[in-house]
Amino acid sequence: MLDISDLHVSVDGTEVLHDINLHIGQGETHVLMGPNGSGKSTLLKAIMGFGGYTITSGSIVFKGKEITYMPIHERAHLGKGMMFQHPP
Repeated sequence: MLDISDLHVSVDGTEVLHDINLHIGQGETHVLMGPNGSGKSTLLKAIMGFGGYTITSGSIVFKGKEITYMPIHERAHLGKGMMFQHPP
């Protein structure tokens, strides 16, 4: 369903994610955990296609379709979304 291969992401010209690989199959649930500043939100924003997050190499495939450089609105039409959690 989601395959990320050798992903590298830069923000403001600084590489912040290096060589990320992830496979999430249909019906699977995964959790990203880590301390503040470890890249969790950066990875999700890069997957969604948010501006300011430049994919410098690697690939993102969603439901068998290459989406690495696809605009954010086209990614959303494929059924991807992102929600934020606000602790109480």
